[in-house]
Parts: sequence; structure tokens; C-alpha cells
Amino acid sequence: MRAVRTIAINLLLALAASLLLLSGALAHAGLVSSDPADGSVLAAAPEALTLSFTEPVTPLVFTLVTPAGERHDLDGASATDQQVTQALPDGLARGTHLLSWRVVSADGHPVAGSLVFSIGEPGTRPVVAAGPDILLATAIWTIRAGLYAALFLGVGAAVFGLVVAPLPGPLRRLSQWLSLAGLLLAPLALGLQGLDALGVGFGRLLSAAPWSTALSTSYGATVIAALVGFAATLAAARLGPGRRHAALVLLAWTAAALAPVQSGHAGTAAPAWLSRPAVFLHIAGLLFWIGALVPLGWLLRTAGTVELERFSRLIPLAIAPIIVSGIALAALQMGPPGAAWLSAYGVLLGAKLVLLAGLFGLALWNRAVLTGPVLAGTDPARRRLRRSIVAELLLVLAIFGIVAGWRFTPPPRVVAEIAAQPARLHLHGEAAMADLTFTPGRAGATLLRIWLTDAGFAAISPRSVALSLSNPALGIERLKRSAEPAADGFWEAPLLLPAGGTWTVELDLRIDSFTLVKLTGQVDLNP
Repeated sequence: MRAVRTIAINLLLALAASLLLLSGALAHAGLVSSDPADGSVLAAAPEALTLSFTEPVTPLVFTLVTPAGERHDLDGASATDQQVTQALPDGLARGTHLLSWRVVSADGHPVAGSLVFSIGEPGTRPVVAAGPDILLATAIWTIRAGLYAALFLGVGAAVFGLVVAPLPGPLRRLSQWLSLAGLLLAPLALGLQGLDALGVGFGRLLSAAPWSTALSTSYGATVIAALVGFAATLAAARLGPGRRHAALVLLAWTAAALAPVQSGHAGTAAPAWLSRPAVFLHIAGLLFWIGALVPLGWLLRTAGTVELERFSRLIPLAIAPIIVSGIALAALQMGPPGAAWLSAYGVLLGAKLVLLAGLFGLALWNRAVLTGPVLAGTDPARRRLRRSIVAELLLVLAIFGIVAGWRFTPPPRVVAEIAAQPARLHLHGEAAMADLTFTPGRAGATLLRIWLTDAGFAAISPRSVALSLSNPALGIERLKRSAEPAADGFWEAPLLLPAGGTWTVELDLRIDSFTLVKLTGQVDLNP
């Protein structure tokens, strides 16, 4: 018990250290607005463009595509709090320009997008490069899943050897091989992160830019912590039982548990005082539980009752923080119930919960039904327990695949925050133009504000403004409303829209007794 108390004290010290890391870090960012707004038509070229995000970001790549199709890589983007400002070249031509941007959020995940603005009058939207690189995304997913397996099964086995019983030779060598694989996979994961951050292909992997970019993100700290965990595990395996061995395994355990604290959705979610300790406890507990599966399965071939009995006494100390921290992290990431729960992240979480239910069910079955007979020396029960452990391992590998998929999905709380931002639409005609803002830009109650100008961008004041909205894809015919003038020169109309999707907006501007101007366009609203 003295050894267990020593381990607990060391892990608590590491937990306290996790609170000091990444001061002020938040999580996955999303674009909420831009100035000029996406799709806007301007009387003159802007000097700079400002992007506002849900959380602080670091700018990576900004590219401007002109109406002639020329591409210009822009330098000098600066970030202040949650805004990124990019200076634009002088002498921009009339027509429609497109800005493609890439930033990295505090969780280490790249965020990319594009917006268009027109000078003088709208023209043909410039063509940008193809969408996401599926091959690169597949490689990132595969390497990350493999890295999880090496971390939890390699370092985790060493943790089992420290806490429960020393590992026999074959298990010690397996832990070494898995840690060696982790030492190879972690740098590769870092390089792929850099390629994705810069939006470039595999051909740039051997250049310095992807590596330096990835190291500058929070994921660089995750990889470094993982490398320390793997290296310490390898060093410990070369030593016999003793203080140096125990110290190295504790270092490996701590570094492995700290790695996800440095980046990722959960490790950098606000509030940090809750998310970081929760992630640390979650991973530390899982390292012990998952790391024990292979050693127990191997030891139970012929005996293993002593190790099983000791593991059975200790595992509740790991399961309790796993469950509590998991519930806390899920609540932080999911946010209040809403449509965002049906996002890709929510679907992956649902799949993970189904697998976890099976995993916890097997663990409970093993403890309640099989452990007693195995400790009593019943061979059939031992064989059934080994088969159950194999099933647990398969479920764990499937969970690793799902968790690796979270790399490509913003959590529902971010999706909900983005959905609450305004939606904008510019309507352009020969005699008049209109800039429409729906706040919030989603289904339900929203306020439509309209700014009206003539073709020369001078404000106009029509006698009346009527509008109709329809959603043919959902079979919703025209909803007719009238807008009323506001004190600041805008026209306003409170709306109650039954669904999101693509809405067709028609404006009737009664300029005078003989002039009626019609403007039509489409706007996308969130559910």
C-alpha cells in the first residue's frame, strides 16, 4: 500500500502541474464574422480584412484570388484576442475577390475557410483549389489511431508492471516494441499535422515548413509529451525492479496522461481549471485499465491469479475518475441540448458511448461472474475470461478509431455558437442594392435588418419595403412580411422561420408611385 500511496502522490503532483500548462488556452475555434462581410459589395477597395473567431487563433496561410484568377499569397497577418487582421494589396481591381484563409486554434486543429467580397459590382466568383485532401485526412486518422494504441498498450503495460506485478520477459519486450512504434509514429503525426495546417500535400513533408508550423501549435507539445512517455518506458524496460525503474515508469505514466492535456478538443476546452484535470485523470485511469488487458490475457494462459486478484482490488480506483471525468468532459463539449448534438462530433460521441457501454458491460461481467471462479482455480472460467479480455481489446481499438475521428470535427458547443451568429445576404440590382442581416442566422425567431443603397452606394429611403421568403426544398411557400424603418436608417422585420436550409428572399422596394424595384437572392440559415 505504501507504493500505491507514493504513486497517487506523484500523480496528484502531475495533476497540479497540468493546471499550470497552457495558461488561458481555449479550444476549437470557429469563424463568426468578417469585415467586410462575406458576399458584401463595397464602393471602394478595403485596406485590410478582419476575421473574428469564437476563440483566439494563430494565422497560418492567407491567399487572395483576384477577379482575373490570379493568386497572391499574403503576409503580415496579425492576431489580437479573437480577431485576425490581414492587410490587402493596393489597387485591387473592380469585381469579385476571394480570400482563402487557414488558422490554427488553441487545440492544435487547423481551421480553414474562404470569403468573397466585391468592389464596385459583383462578378463571377473566383475558382479556388480542390477541397480537403482525403488521402492526407486518412493518413492523419490512421497514424493517430496507431499512436493511441501504442500509448495505451505500450506505456499502459509498463504501468501495470509497476502497480500490479513486474512484467515477465515477453510482456516487457512487447511494451518495448509498442513504445518504439510510438517513437516512430509521434513524429510522423507531427509532420502530417504541419501539412494539414498549411494545406499542402505529401510532397512538402520533407521540407522544414510543415515541421516548424506543427511544432508552433499546441499539438507540438502533445507530441513532445508522448515522446517522453515512450522514451521513459523504453528506458525503464532495460532496468530491473527498483527505484530508478519506478521513477521512469511514473514519468512515462505522467507524460502520457499529460499529452492530451496540451491539445485536442477536450484538453483545451473552457474552463481550463476543469477540463485539464479531467483529461489528465481520464487518461491516467485509462492507461492503467487498458494497459492491463494484454498482460492479464497473457498471464491467464496458465495462472495469473495473483495478478488478477491485485488488479481487481485496484481497478475501482481508476474506473471512478474515468467515469466522473468522462461525464464532465462530455458536458463541456456538448453544451446545452440542441440541433448541434446531431453534428458529426455528436454522432461520433454516440458511437463511442455505445462501444463504452459494451466495454463496461464486459468489465462488469468479468468482475461479477468470472473473477471469483478464476481465483478459485476453475479452468473453464479462466478461458472465458481470456476470451472476454480479447473482446475488450477489440472494443478498445474501435474506440481509438472513433477518438481519432474527432480530429476533424468541431464540438457541438462550437457548432452552436457559430449557428447563433448572423447570416448575411447581399442583393444587387441596377437601380438599388440591399444588405440583409439575419440575427441569429438560424431557424426560429430572428431579426432581419436591411440596409438599402442605390447603384452608387448612396443610402436610399423607399416609401415601403415588402419581403417574402420561401424554401422550395422543404415545400414552404412564400411567407410575406413588411419591414419597418428603424431609427438608424435600417429597415427591420422580426421573423419566425420554421426551418433552416436555403431560403429564397424577395424584396419589393416602393421607391415612388411609379417605381417598384425587385431584388432576389438566397441565404443559408442554420437549423
